[in-house]
Amino acid sequence: MSRTRVRLAAAIVLSSVPLASAAGFTEASFAQVGAGVWKPVRFWCDAPGRVLALSSTGAGAGTLTQWVGGVRSQVPVTVGADDPGAGQVYTPLTFAGRTAPAPGFFVHSSNVENVQDPAYRLTHVNEFRVPAGSFGCRYVPQAAVLASTAKHSVLVWEAGGRVTYASRNRDGTPGVTITGGTRTTRDGRAEYRWNRGGYGYVLVVGPVGRAGGELRVERAGRVLSRESLLAYSVSTPR
Repeated sequence: MSRTRVRLAAAIVLSSVPLASAAGFTEASFAQVGAGVWKPVRFWCDAPGRVLALSSTGAGAGTLTQWVGGVRSQVPVTVGADDPGAGQVYTPLTFAGRTAPAPGFFVHSSNVENVQDPAYRLTHVNEFRVPAGSFGCRYVPQAAVLASTAKHSVLVWEAGGRVTYASRNRDGTPGVTITGGTRTTRDGRAEYRWNRGGYGYVLVVGPVGRAGGELRVERAGRVLSRESLLAYSVSTPR
């Protein structure tokens, strides 16, 4: 595949199955491909104004799911064999009846910044290039959780006994950052909770076999808002 145009952009790539790193982490990613239907995804992309996810187990038939403003659309795609080189990996995509100028449609990821290396908790992908356009995606290598709703991007860091929450609005403007959170397990899913000014911020994410989750804001025992996750990644110690 031609690499004459490589646009460096922050992004994430997520494996369809957990991957163990040399530091003892596993990474797993999921997307809500139907109403309440969750599946593992090979790559997903948290872009400003859009979320994209590629469901496939390797080369062959796959599905591209996209959400714009919470509205979901899906198209079939043929996924080609990975084309690695010089620290990069290009995964070619073919859409029936659609052609693209060189270098074509693809997912561009890294074979250096990935969960196999102890320096990274998540694997880095630079770009989704699909018929709707080219989309660079947010990437935070040390995040324990990266999740998207129709309105927000959410990050969680766990380090040194501290649990930190940060959100961004879908248009890319800053949201809320809170430290001093807690992590518990309820009904087989991780539940993160932070409190500030009488408000509780709760993020729920499920592992393999219990995929799914939501973002809630609570006050005095009442749920003020509830947003279903569209896609998320979790990175946990082995």
